[in-house]
This record gives sequence, structure tokens and C-alpha cells, in this order.
Amino acid sequence: MRSIREGTTMLKQIRLVMAAVLTAVSAVVVLATPSAADTAVTPSSAGQKWALKVNGYYVTVYAGPDGDMKLRANPQATTPAGWEKFTLHTDYVADAGKYGTTVSFRSEATGNYVTAEDDASDSLLRTRGTTTGSWERFKLKPLGGNTFGLLAHNGKYVAAELGSYPDYGLLRARTSVSDPVQLGSWERFTLEKSGSEGAATAPPAPATQASKARDVVSWNVCANNNPKDCALEYATPATVADNVSAALHAAMGTTRRPDAIFFQEICEKSVKPLELKLEGWAGPMDVRFMPTYYTVDGTSINAQKTCADGKDHLDRGAFGIALAVPDSNTWYQGTVLPSPDGKEQRPMLCAVVETEGSAYCNAHFSSGPYTDADGKPAGDDNDKNPIRPQQAAFMRANVDYFTDRHYTTYYGGDLNTTTQSVSYLSTLYAGNQECGQSTPTSPHTGAATDGSNKIDYIFGPQGLTYSCRVIEGGLSDHRMINLTTF
Repeated sequence: MRSIREGTTMLKQIRLVMAAVLTAVSAVVVLATPSAADTAVTPSSAGQKWALKVNGYYVTVYAGPDGDMKLRANPQATTPAGWEKFTLHTDYVADAGKYGTTVSFRSEATGNYVTAEDDASDSLLRTRGTTTGSWERFKLKPLGGNTFGLLAHNGKYVAAELGSYPDYGLLRARTSVSDPVQLGSWERFTLEKSGSEGAATAPPAPATQASKARDVVSWNVCANNNPKDCALEYATPATVADNVSAALHAAMGTTRRPDAIFFQEICEKSVKPLELKLEGWAGPMDVRFMPTYYTVDGTSINAQKTCADGKDHLDRGAFGIALAVPDSNTWYQGTVLPSPDGKEQRPMLCAVVETEGSAYCNAHFSSGPYTDADGKPAGDDNDKNPIRPQQAAFMRANVDYFTDRHYTTYYGGDLNTTTQSVSYLSTLYAGNQECGQSTPTSPHTGAATDGSNKIDYIFGPQGLTYSCRVIEGGLSDHRMINLTTF
């Protein structure tokens, strides 16, 4: 096993000191008061970025002399930069009983959501919403291609003004039509993808051959709103960071550090605070995030599922997975797995560590069938026409992509498949070895990671000696799974 890394950069040291000031380490879950660390925008997300265009003009968040954060169609913006970029989010709408009925736009520049304000503000659109509520929700009304009418909470469509400056181009929700087809050119908005979900180019070639010794952990930390055995339900980012880091440190001990950690069911804004906490004992780390999506009703647009804001109404960002790797990582890429229509569009996140010759892929597969607390059938996938074999094949194709480029690749996560249905994962086993196997030809079994079932897996190359620990970390309804190779 490798010792904790030395040589943390000055910048990292400063960030760690700041994190220590903002949050206190605790092994006991204590729901914290929201702090600066809780409300900061999380960078390094692989979530898709978007630009809005109307009548050929990009929409810009305009700070203005008074910092009013109005949205304006900007004839001077020829390509989307930070002030023209947004992420799309969807939250649970109680009246509809589901996600995906509306979208909210979060500004990459300000970190706030676009709000259609009340009539006293002439229904102006501004980026100053800190959580998603009715004023931050818009319905996408398809008009062909990626062009939509934006229907606001007041029942009116968003339009860019045609008047003279200072009103020219300002976005307001005040057009009334019975049919969105009647909307004019200044009320038809195009959604344009801005960049890829991570690196836009192929990964670099490895600088060295990976060492045989590897320590990889996977843990579904259950940090959204699942009350069953999940102590981090509705927890703040600072609380998640403190407790998850402390539990991992206790599991690894003082002489070991993980080479990679796969996290599932984590909220976006917990990721960077967690990175800082991990660096306090595991050395320089880079933690990336990839959201879970829902496809917006009547469209092919995917919007990020929001984490529940709980009783404190704290925005915790999107819901998804994260991948922690050494800080020398410079390449990562998020991917949406094949997923059932109308259900969660499940994520996969991969990264390469060029200086170590290692690649890592973390995924959260669709949930298999189960019975909920009320005795009703639940789960996103089924056993009659399961999609998890497709997800496994998709993941394996990505793993082979890195292997073909001479990376030693480790992969897995919460694959939501018990050993009774392990044949769904057959493409992941082919030519490789799973943590729970003592040899490549051993049965596809292993210790339970969720209740009495094994549904968490880590795979690696054949030809190594494997050790596989399953650790009760508390906090979650899942146990950690820890692969070690020699």
C-alpha cells in the first residue's frame, strides 16, 4: 500500500485552511447551518452546459451598474462565454408527481437560477433565484428542432423586447397566446449545447505503465433524501464532506490512501467540500461530478435532477455520482447510459491519470425491480426486458477504449444488480476480474453490500492478486466495497 502523498501545492494548502475554517471535522452526523461552503457553485461538473438564443442572438446575464442580473438578447455575443452559459435542472413537481415536467436555468456565471419575477417587476427574467420554486420553473413548448417557447409560472411566454435601449433585448414573461405556434421570432428560443460533458478531446497517452498495487473504493453514500438507514438525508454539503471523509479515513486507516473512490447518490455542491476534506488525509485529490438526468416532457432535452432541498430550503445542486482520483488528473468525461424512457437517465463518469497510467470509470445503473414500503412494485428496470445488460455493455465499451490506449482500467459502482441476476453484467466480467472473485474463474458472488444483497462491484484486470473488503461505514444503506491489488 502507498503512503499519503507529500508535496501538496501552495494553492491546495490555502484551500484546505479555508475549508478548515468553514467546516469542522466530525465523525458524528450533525446537520449544519448553511455556510459559504454550502452555497458556493461547484466547479468541475461534467453536466452539460447550454446557451440560449433568440432570433439569432445569444442570451446574456447582464450584471448592469446595479448588479440586477437581468437577461438580455445580446447582439454583441457571437459565441457563448461564461455569461451566456446555463445548466438545465428539473425538480420534483408535486402537482405532476414527477420530475421532467419543467426546467430551471442555472447561470454558470452567477450560480443562481433564472427567475420570472412578478408583475411589479414587469415579469423580468433575472438570475437571482437561490433555489428552484415555481418562479424558477419553465415549461418547454416544442416548436421544431431545439427551438421552444418558454412558458413561465404566470402562464405567459418569455419574449425578448423590441423597444429601444435600455429595454432592447430584455427578457420578460408577458406574451399571451393560446397556441405556442403563434409565437413570433423574439419568443422562440433555441437551446444550443455549449461544450461537451468533460474533456472535448481524446485522453492523452499514459506517461507510464500502471503499478500493480491499487486501492479502489466504491460507496453509495445515500446523501439525498432516502430516509431508510441514510443519516445524510437532506444533509448540507459541509456535513456530507465531514462525515463521508471521516468514515473513509477510518476504513482506510493511517497507512493507506485510496487511488480512486467511486461515489454514488451524492449532491453536486458536496463534491468540492468533500475534495478538500479528503485531501486532509489522502493527499492531493481531484473530485469530479456527473449528474443524473430526466428527459423533459415532450422533448429530447435532458435536464439534471436536483437534489431535494429539504426543510431548510438549501440548494444542494444536482443529484448524481462523483469520482475522486489523484490531483494529477487532467482528463475526465461524463456519459449518459442507455436508460428506460421516462425514468432516471443514469450517469457514468470516467477519468484517466496520465502520470500513473490508470483509468477509472464509475457508474450508477438503473434500479432493478423491488417492492416499496407500501408493498407496491417499484424500480426503473424490469426483468422481462432489462436495460442493465445494455448499460453494462456500454460501460465495457468505454473501458475497452481506455484499455486499447494502454491504460490499466478499474471500473464499477452501484450496478443495482444482485448476484441472482449477475448474468446481466456478463460483459463486465469478460477478460477481467471482479473484487469479490478470488480468481477470474471463481463464481460471480461476493459479500453483501446493501442489506443481504451484493449490488456494488469493482472490476480490474486479470493477472493480479485481489483482496476485497466490504466495510460498514455507517451513514448509508450501502456498505463500502474496497478492492486492493498486489
